[in-house]
Amino acid sequence: MEERRGLTIKDLLIRLILIIIFIFLLIWLFPMPDLKPLNNQIFADNINRMKDVAKSYYTTERLPQNIGDSKRMTLKEMIDNHLILPLMDSKGKTCNVNDSYVEITKMENEYVIKVNLSCTDQKDYIIEHFGCYDICSDTCKALESGTTTLYETSRKSTTKRTNRKTTTTTKKIVDNWTSTENNTKLYEYQFVRNVCNDVFDSYTCPTGYALVGDSCMKYSSETEIVPATENKSIVSGVDTLPAKVVSASTTEKVDPTIGYETSTVSAGYKASVYTATKKTVTRDVTADEYTSYDVKGAVATTTTTKASYNVYNVYDTIDADVTYPDSIQKTQWVYVSTKTSTDPGLAFESATEKLEYKYSWQDLECANCNKSVAMITYYVYWRYKLVTTSEPTGKPIYSCARFNGYTLDGTKCKKKRTEKSCPDDYTDTGSGCKKTETVYSCSKYGSDYKLDKTNNVCKKTVTTYGCPKGTTKTSNPKVCHETVEDYICPSNMEKQGSGSSATCLLKHDYYCPANTNTKTYTLNGSMCTVKTKVATCEPGYTLSDDKKYCFKNDSSTVYSCEGYDGYTLEGDKCTKVINTEKITYSCDKGYTLDGTNCVRTITESDTIKAEKLYKTYCSQEYIWSTSTSLDGWSYTGNKRQIN
Repeated sequence: MEERRGLTIKDLLIRLILIIIFIFLLIWLFPMPDLKPLNNQIFADNINRMKDVAKSYYTTERLPQNIGDSKRMTLKEMIDNHLILPLMDSKGKTCNVNDSYVEITKMENEYVIKVNLSCTDQKDYIIEHFGCYDICSDTCKALESGTTTLYETSRKSTTKRTNRKTTTTTKKIVDNWTSTENNTKLYEYQFVRNVCNDVFDSYTCPTGYALVGDSCMKYSSETEIVPATENKSIVSGVDTLPAKVVSASTTEKVDPTIGYETSTVSAGYKASVYTATKKTVTRDVTADEYTSYDVKGAVATTTTTKASYNVYNVYDTIDADVTYPDSIQKTQWVYVSTKTSTDPGLAFESATEKLEYKYSWQDLECANCNKSVAMITYYVYWRYKLVTTSEPTGKPIYSCARFNGYTLDGTKCKKKRTEKSCPDDYTDTGSGCKKTETVYSCSKYGSDYKLDKTNNVCKKTVTTYGCPKGTTKTSNPKVCHETVEDYICPSNMEKQGSGSSATCLLKHDYYCPANTNTKTYTLNGSMCTVKTKVATCEPGYTLSDDKKYCFKNDSSTVYSCEGYDGYTLEGDKCTKVINTEKITYSCDKGYTLDGTNCVRTITESDTIKAEKLYKTYCSQEYIWSTSTSLDGWSYTGNKRQIN
């Protein structure tokens, strides 16, 4: 009977390898599909859903009213108001409800909507522009198409805020009528007219204001002057006067003593030139030096060192409380905001608030339409509040009363406390300071090995020498011999030049310069000995500038400070110490010293909306009509048959 054997380890490994090969073949033959387009489509669908919700939510009443104004709604606000359900990305995770938002901004002739979506797989935004057909009323859309009634509009606007005038819109209605020729043909005639519109150009500000973006800013400043603090000090100085001469000195003159100083200079010579002799010579050449290193691992030794704490005092500092002995109350109207309304009677004034009329203008009912519908007058009011402020006066008083343990130091409150720390490179163990160091050594390898601290190894420098090409070795490894042809001169001659043009210079017939009244020259081989005549004086005498005599000042001159009250004689001067009082002035922080006063400038700012300036742009408008003439239009000469 045959005995059945189980699987061996070898059989299992072979089967495992075959399974792995099969899996790799499946991956190669059937690769994973590219999911990126699907992920992008999910993101695009989500961002379009937010855009569609925003377009349906922002009706005319909810849109921003002023140019440059914006309104924003986050994805969280959309979900909370049940405008949309939570958005999921391609990974099945909810998109960020706070970083995702919709923002709509009013421009000159349109609205711009920005939709920003932030998810875990992608972050991006889109921008879409909305014109009249996206947000205007049905009446505006019907008039924009120009189907039944024609209007001729004349509108002019000045640019000054306080005197802006707009002419009223005049409407001329032309009824359509049909003209026929031979009772069988119907024609339309082409007419043209110039259409002018006021287009925003720039912003302007009232006098005294500076334009910043679409706002006007004005800065005002007030100067505060207080007396400076007077500081007195004593300054010492020395007053000096020439002393009085009691008796004058005398001068004694004698002839100087004549001596000699000896020096040497090179003698002049005559020269003869000879041709250098060509010879083959052997000269020494320095061998090339090569350096290598024998490297061994350094021996590491770890040591632990203990140290005591460093104890020192530190100070906690805070600003002291400051009070003033008195204050000044100021009351003034302060601009708060601007209100635009179609109501001409909103202006009022109460004890604490007022609304003041500033200017008005007229505009189309539909601001984004090209043809007029109706004119609306807008009134602009500025809102003010009566504000009372209190400004402290007098010298400030500083105090640390409410800070326990603090003492006053100028304008600061300080409190001392003791701290401790370990020295540099030491670690605090809680009970002391400890430093563990590892020291590396090369002593076990001998003195030829030196420690390289960059990588803690022991290096021994091994130097070898080699002779350059064309040279031969000598018994000295550092020196090589080179055999060359050279031009040489006898030992008593000086070589000039090199190579085949070298010459030998022989110096002979040396001579010295001619003697003078003060110098004598003597030839000594190739050198000249020079003896120079020198005049000297005995001790106590001084040689005159022309070196013709010696003079001596008698020290019998006597000085006195008699008649100078409080002065002391010092040589030929009389001195006296004088103490004077010096007065200086100082100011508190924030002030600038100006003479005996302290000055500071307090600056305030006021911001209002800038006024818009418009420019008039004109273009030609064409229209076809069955009428043979239209009021305000000119016939172009073109006609077309319409039946």
